[in-house]
Parts: sequence; structure tokens; C-alpha cells
Amino acid sequence: MCRVGYMGIPFSNTEAMAKELCAQEGIVDYELVPLMSAVHVIDALVKGEADLGVLAVENAFAGPVMESVDAVRGHDVLVMRSGWCHIRHSVFTKSADSKVRRLVSHIQALLQSQDNLKRLYPDAEWVECEDTAYAAEMLADGTLDDDCAAVCRRDAGEHYGLYLRDEDVQDNPENMTRFELIRLG
Repeated sequence: MCRVGYMGIPFSNTEAMAKELCAQEGIVDYELVPLMSAVHVIDALVKGEADLGVLAVENAFAGPVMESVDAVRGHDVLVMRSGWCHIRHSVFTKSADSKVRRLVSHIQALLQSQDNLKRLYPDAEWVECEDTAYAAEMLADGTLDDDCAAVCRRDAGEHYGLYLRDEDVQDNPENMTRFELIRLG
């Protein structure tokens, strides 16, 4: 069985693309290993704890995913397959009457939605976290205060039983991110 490490946790965009890229590559017998960050993916490959990795590498509008650029620096990385994924962001709160004072998500999601987030939540502070789905998980489990909102995929917010406040908040309706299925050379 092939162990495929990916940035993020279940219900992240990278998990969805890990499944897609494995299918495109014809890999059917695999185990997805959530590793939260690009550096953890590379570390797992180096240590032999993962056979392949999946990284978000570039957004069509927000540019390179610097976390991935920095993580691969100095490593002999071979790209097996690459693909673009349409990225949609939603805002979830703990309940319908939650006041939003902080928006929590991965920096890429915040950047990809910055104009709409500033318009919808002009006084909200931005708080970066490791993954969009992780923001939803932390809001649901009480790690984040009730005045926070998670910016994540719709299925992540729904999985954690959060309230859908706003859908499709990405600034560009054609928001796309390129992901790569990689191995070390």
C-alpha cells in the first residue's frame, strides 16, 4: 500500500486533490496521511514515513504557495502529476447569531478572499492557521472562541456541524490552485 502524505487534514482542498491525483496516476491501493503542512510532508518523505506527497503549489490569483516553495527548497523533488482544482471558500460560524470578530484560515484562503472578507467583515481581524479544514475543526471543538469564523470548504464546515454564514467568498469565481503529486528523487 502506498502512503500518500498531504498538507492539511480531512476535508481540506489538498485531501480532495490527493484522491484526484492518485486516481489520475492509477494508484488505487493507497492510504492518505494528513500531515498539516508542506514541511511535514517533505519530512515524512525524507524519513520514509510517506511514499508520495501532495502539495498546493500555486494559486492562479494569489500566486505561489510560499509554504510549499520553502519546504521543497534543497530537496530533490520529482513531480509525478500536477493538476488544477477550482477552490471555493465559505465562511462558517459556531451558530447563526455568532458575532464575527476574527476570521481564521490558511493564509492562502484569506488572500484569495480578501476583498469579499473586508466587505463582509470590515472590522474582523485575520488569524492565520495551518489549514482551512483545521480552522473549522478548531471552531467546532471550542479551541477557537465563538466570535471566530472559519474560512474553509463547504464540506468541512458542514462536517463539523457549523453554521454556513457566507458561501463562495473567494474574490474570483475562477479561483484555481495547482497541486502536485511528488516523490523524492
